[in-house]
Amino acid sequence: MMRTHFLRSIFLFVLVAISLPAQIKKAPPLPEPDQRYKTDILLIVAHPDDETAVASLLAKIIFDDKRKVAVVYCNRGSGGGNSYSREQSQALAAVREIEGRRSNAVLGIENVWFLDGLDTPSQSVFNSLQRWGHGKILEQIIRLIRLTRPEVIITWLPHYVAGENHGDHQAAGVIATEAFDWAADPTIFPAQMAMPREYYDISQFGEGLQAWQPKKIYYFSDASHPLDAIGPFFDVSEISPSKQA
Repeated sequence: MMRTHFLRSIFLFVLVAISLPAQIKKAPPLPEPDQRYKTDILLIVAHPDDETAVASLLAKIIFDDKRKVAVVYCNRGSGGGNSYSREQSQALAAVREIEGRRSNAVLGIENVWFLDGLDTPSQSVFNSLQRWGHGKILEQIIRLIRLTRPEVIITWLPHYVAGENHGDHQAAGVIATEAFDWAADPTIFPAQMAMPREYYDISQFGEGLQAWQPKKIYYFSDASHPLDAIGPFFDVSEISPSKQA
């Protein structure tokens, strides 16, 4: 009788072992990164209107070279002046955000992000980094690099130059350079790359991004002395087949 009971137990164990794989729900494949936000070039600047310093270049890149461009502003420009109407401070920031989105739309740039750094009218890069919250803005920009996966980053020259020498411009260049170096490092802000508990559920903590290394970073400057920032000079209207630049 004990032998019969033993054989019956073995039979039940084998039966359960055979049926168990069929009962385990197969995990769905991981979704691919969102291609709507994949970009060729990511422009990282400080304020709305900073993109005008390279607007002709952007026009050529977009219309002639058929490249996709996205833009990140580190603040909304609340410290700027307003010679058009009465809005100032945070109201002006709201206006400048709308203006920034509209001006980029003219160039065909759809993906535009405004971060929450404080507009800091000074010539001190350290003052700007402190008021922005250096680590906070760096985390946000690394997140956007991992989201947009650019091949190239364009940003302000992170250096003291003769000219306006805006501290916010330098700060944007500093953080963009740090982000260029660190976005591919999985130990930097690892929560951004943590796998969600369930991709099709809500209230996730893991962001599901992937480390990304842009290939190149280019700097531009508003230096008043051209020898401080020597680079190729060209008339964009002459080299733009579409004449959009």
